Amino acid sequence: MGIAVRHIASFVVGLTFIFSGFVKSVDPVGTSIFVEKYLATYGLESLLPASVAIGVVLGTVELMLGLMLVCGAYRKVASFGAMLFLFVFTIVTLLSATILPIGDCGCFGDAVKLTPWQTFGKNVILLPLAFVAWLSSRRVAPQRYSMEATIVVALLSLMLNLASLRFQPLVDFLHYKVGVNLRDEVQKSYDAEANSVVVYLQFRDKTTGEIIALPSDDPRCWTEYDDYVDSYSVAQSVEQSPFADFRLFADGDDVTLSLLNAEGQMLWVTIFDADALVGSRLRAVQRIIDSHPDDVVVVTSDSVERVSTLVGVSCYAMDAMTLRSLVRSKVGVVVVEDGVIVDKWNVLDFQDRS
Repeated sequence: MGIAVRHIASFVVGLTFIFSGFVKSVDPVGTSIFVEKYLATYGLESLLPASVAIGVVLGTVELMLGLMLVCGAYRKVASFGAMLFLFVFTIVTLLSATILPIGDCGCFGDAVKLTPWQTFGKNVILLPLAFVAWLSSRRVAPQRYSMEATIVVALLSLMLNLASLRFQPLVDFLHYKVGVNLRDEVQKSYDAEANSVVVYLQFRDKTTGEIIALPSDDPRCWTEYDDYVDSYSVAQSVEQSPFADFRLFADGDDVTLSLLNAEGQMLWVTIFDADALVGSRLRAVQRIIDSHPDDVVVVTSDSVERVSTLVGVSCYAMDAMTLRSLVRSKVGVVVVEDGVIVDKWNVLDFQDRS
């Protein structure tokens, strides 16, 4: 088989794995959200606590295999590993597109949205290329310094994942990134929900006896027609806003817009896991609350009563998936100014810059 074909196959598969591994590695917690969807779909709920670790492994291995293929380090092993990956996930995405629907597959994280069928098609193209790369590399001796290159690549891949876990994502592909105007976007989602249901009023035409149905905001209601008969609602299909799940509750009441409409800078202390609110994290949260008594909003997806007791102030409830999309840390800080996300921190790294 020609050298050019071998190099092209390795290069194409390698670049795809590098991109796929990179977008997973810069946001392993975001990757774990997709992992959890798969685990729940396949009835593997017992593995949910390991979803972040699985996300780290996926990102590290994919990035490592891609870099090895492009660099030519142990190309036989790397191409076989890529081929095995593609074979398994071709079956998984076929199942996701047919009998076990899962929506966005997450193969490229949130950087590129693909349906299961699109991912299946991508894998069907890449799988033969990986086979070509493996077949043509069986008799090729490892390049010089392959061992050293492999160790460096493995360490770089793992360090990228660990850095993203320790801090916020190096690149945030989700909707709640720095610079987003939450106030405007969430308001749009409320408006879309309100406009998704149209109320019709029915009137009887006194001349013809015909029943006339008009939208409730039609100016002809009660001007041209006054013989009211009945009303009904029609749900219209509207595009789901990516901010539709961003909701904050206090004692069951939706207080999202009232909090987002606050002027000036606010510090949203986010607590995803109350068990993590101990030691240095708890002390950091208490320092923030003490130094900003009027500017702190404590948000949790855990037990509101438990978190309120721990921090000593009232808390607001938020959906767990939304909170983890907002901040990847178990305990974090979001700086919101006039409804705009200005910065995001792990609570241990937060520094008061006011």
